[in-house]
Order: sequence, then structure tokens, then C-alpha cells
Amino acid sequence: MAVAVPKSRTAPAPRPSRTTAPPRPRKPARKPTRTRAVPAPAKAPTRRAPARKPATRRAPAAPKLAVVAGRTAVAVRGLPDSSLVVRMTQGRLWIGVLGVLLVGIVALNVATLSFATAAGKIDQQITALEKENSMLETREAERFGTARIRGEASQLGLAMPTVEEPRLIEYKPGDAATAAARLAAAGG
Repeated sequence: MAVAVPKSRTAPAPRPSRTTAPPRPRKPARKPTRTRAVPAPAKAPTRRAPARKPATRRAPAAPKLAVVAGRTAVAVRGLPDSSLVVRMTQGRLWIGVLGVLLVGIVALNVATLSFATAAGKIDQQITALEKENSMLETREAERFGTARIRGEASQLGLAMPTVEEPRLIEYKPGDAATAAARLAAAGG
């Protein structure tokens, strides 16, 4: 037994799109009105204000976050109604898209882990270089330390100067001639 389907149910009514608004009715254009020019009454000369500098124009400000978010929301709101998304979700293409997205997520995780491994290796190298640097600084301190230098100086017959307060040396006018004669005798 066949059931008759009413004609109103045979074709579904098209859904209204979310991205377009219904057209607004236009207002009729106004006719310009004519006015008579009336001469202005004569005025006494007035004192003018001094001229001002013209205002500098500023560059337009960057769009605010709310405006950008609003535009993005409008663009995303219409995405589910687009024919591409509707065809894709009704067929087997959707499985492929999800597979590609999952492969992308796994690839990102692998890249993150490889970067973490490289960072760990670099940290180990930094630690090893810091240890070597401190060891070399210790060797340098031993080689050029004051205790070693004092020991070698005493072996050569040198002595450390005594700790005295500095004092001024007084000289006589004939000391310069005596020093010059000594230098000449030494061959200098």
C-alpha cells in the first residue's frame, strides 16, 4: 500500500545562510529643494585671531582586539554551512581529513621530543665545559699564584720588599751630577 506524499514535503526548503543578511528596502531619493540667496547684512570689520598651526594627522590606529575577534567569529560562523564542509562530512573524505590531522599532531609531538633531546645534549655539553673551565682556572691559579712566585724568587736570591710607609727622598743640588757620572762610568 503506497502512501501519497504531499507536494509541500517533496523538496526541503533551503536553509537561510548565516553569512548574508536579507536585503533592506531602499528609500526613495529626495529632490533637492531650491532656496533663494539673500544678501547678508554688512558688518563692521572684526579682529582676526592669529593663525594656528595645522593639526598633524596621525596614522590610523591598528584594529582593536575585539574587532579582529568579531571578524574571525563571523568567518568561522559560516564555516559549517559551506558546501565544502557539508560534502566532506557526509562522505569518506572526512576520515582522510581526520587522519591527516592526527598524523600532523603526531609529527608535532615527535618534533617537540627531538628538540627536547637536543636541548638535553646541549645542557650536558655546557656542564662539561663549565667543569673543564673551573679546572683550568684552578691550574692557572696554581701556576701564577703568589706562593709559587715567592718560592722561585727566594731561590734566585730575591726578597719581598718590606712593608713600609712610603717616604720622600730628599736630594741635594749636586746629586744629579753624581748620578750622571755614575751612569757614564757604567757605560750608559
